[in-house]
Amino acid sequence: MKDFNKLILLAIFFLIMSCESDIGSETITDNDNNQSGGTFIGGGSSSPSELSVELITKINEQTASFSAPFGGYNRSFIVHVPPNFDPNLSSLPLVFILHGYTSTAPTIRSYSNFDNIADQENFIVVYVQGTTDNFSNTGWNVDLLPSFSTVDDVGFFRSLISYFKSNYNVANDKIFSAGMSLGGFMSYRLACELEEINSIGSVTGSMSGYYSCSPPNKKNIIHFHGTADTVVPYNGSDWTRSATNAHNFWSDFNNCNNTSEINLPDLNNDGTTSSLKISNDCEDGTIVQLYTLPGEGHTWFKREWGHDISSSITIWNFFKNQIE
Repeated sequence: MKDFNKLILLAIFFLIMSCESDIGSETITDNDNNQSGGTFIGGGSSSPSELSVELITKINEQTASFSAPFGGYNRSFIVHVPPNFDPNLSSLPLVFILHGYTSTAPTIRSYSNFDNIADQENFIVVYVQGTTDNFSNTGWNVDLLPSFSTVDDVGFFRSLISYFKSNYNVANDKIFSAGMSLGGFMSYRLACELEEINSIGSVTGSMSGYYSCSPPNKKNIIHFHGTADTVVPYNGSDWTRSATNAHNFWSDFNNCNNTSEINLPDLNNDGTTSSLKISNDCEDGTIVQLYTLPGEGHTWFKREWGHDISSSITIWNFFKNQIE
């Protein structure tokens, strides 16, 4: 009972602190309309994944939202394909982007700018919506919040991967996940449980302190964290691993033989220097990176928002390097 009460308090803490985060756009507002119609590559069911996928809204010629019942929930996701996408040509990378606690797929689609990066770099990006609990909060089952403990998010992503491999011509070695806050926690969990996930990225998220990770294979990891983050503390707590501890876990699991740290340019001229910790010379050619941003809080990092780095393009370049 004591542990359960601790988790309830943790849920309340997340709710309060999410309202005070540096991401002003991390709200529960879905700006997409709910009209169905039109056609879009990938719509329809896929027998290997056993997902019955239905088109909800055609947003534009390259973007549409879909729904699929799974595990007692009506799950939804937004798919954006690059220009002139043809699944009969060579396979493209698939990138899942996961929103934070109380947020939505349309919200992270808006501020992360992954649509434009996908157009320029020729990959498929999918913004997956978490479930909504009895308190009207959206989130993921990452062994942190008890209100999501019955949701089979890992199983849903397993089915999504099968669906996209069958309908969008995605190869096993080109599947990635990245997320903000609780979406970062979920990306870590996918790395811990799904063999098909090549690499993950986490922005202000970490690994649950209550979760035991047993990865099926080596993974590439990139992590961004501000030292002044009051929502998911950089130095960790009893419920979350510290940013450094998460890095060391994967460095040890990948059997990395070399770790170094470099200072990054002070591009925003605020007098503080961010750093990059790199663990390389690892098994299977994997690499683990940790970006530490002094004085920064709970936010998605963007140069146009005054940060030294841009999370989105840095994440994609990291993913791209793993398949070239």
